[in-house]
Amino acid sequence: MKRKNDNRNSWGETAETIFYLLLPFLCVASLFRGCSARSAEIADSGQQTSFEQEHMRTDSEDSEGTEDNGDYEQNESEDEEDYYEDEEPVRENMYDPDKFSYVSEDSENITYLDDNYEVLQGIDVSEHQAEIDWQAVADAGYKFVFVRLGFRGYGEEGTLNEDTRAIEYLRDAKEAGLLVGAYFFSQALNEEEAAEEARFAAEIVKKSGIRLDLPLVYDPETAGGSAGRANNLSSEQVSRNAAAFRDAAESELKCKTAIYANLYWENNYFENKTLNDFEIWYAGYEIPPATPYHFTWWQYSETGSVPGIKGAMDLNLWIRQTD
Repeated sequence: MKRKNDNRNSWGETAETIFYLLLPFLCVASLFRGCSARSAEIADSGQQTSFEQEHMRTDSEDSEGTEDNGDYEQNESEDEEDYYEDEEPVRENMYDPDKFSYVSEDSENITYLDDNYEVLQGIDVSEHQAEIDWQAVADAGYKFVFVRLGFRGYGEEGTLNEDTRAIEYLRDAKEAGLLVGAYFFSQALNEEEAAEEARFAAEIVKKSGIRLDLPLVYDPETAGGSAGRANNLSSEQVSRNAAAFRDAAESELKCKTAIYANLYWENNYFENKTLNDFEIWYAGYEIPPATPYHFTWWQYSETGSVPGIKGAMDLNLWIRQTD
């Protein structure tokens, strides 16, 4: 046993000596391997960071100015933020969302159940509705109508066009006992064209021989693809156009004016001051209405059916305070 122990101790001493002789070489090799790996890691990290930064920049640019359910995504520049902070807030939608409901279970008409308001059902029409039995419309309970007076064409020339049924509709609706308003579909590029549209619309009303009960509505809209000549107007220009239309219309007809807008237009095309200066004919097909802003008339459906008129119809609600 003692001999074996002596041999093992001798071998252990030899191994220990060899280990210490090789230790410097092992340290150098390990250090070299670690440095190489770290260099590769840093290089990979740098490439990944560049990749991530590129995609973050791209995502940010792609999402800027996009529309999501009518919400406006502001540019994050300091100037833009300061601009919006200084702008006066738009008057709020004060209606109780829980008080909007269908007239009955089998009705497509919506009402607003509040004793402080009177609610009237209405429609809007253009030449596309063709022949209309206005007495049937009145007998069905519809109390008001907005009649399209005309439109400016999409093309570069932007010609002014009278709705071929405008005068007929104005006269016949009035005779049937409906309260009558009107609207003009705008493609105005500037204040001069907007005022021209208002004067053109006013002449049609004058030719009809009737007096408007409701406002003459300024209706600027975009057109699909490249057809719309006014698709790329700034909110400042759209708001200036609305003011020019109002001034010309009120001068010619001594009437009130209003603007037609959906939530996207409210958030992106009209300045806050304009939304506050005008009564609003709001277009949105959700119940309750999705806009957080004030409105007087609500176009709540584009697929309604109305006695006396063939085809799908726009249905409207007029909510007016009684006290």
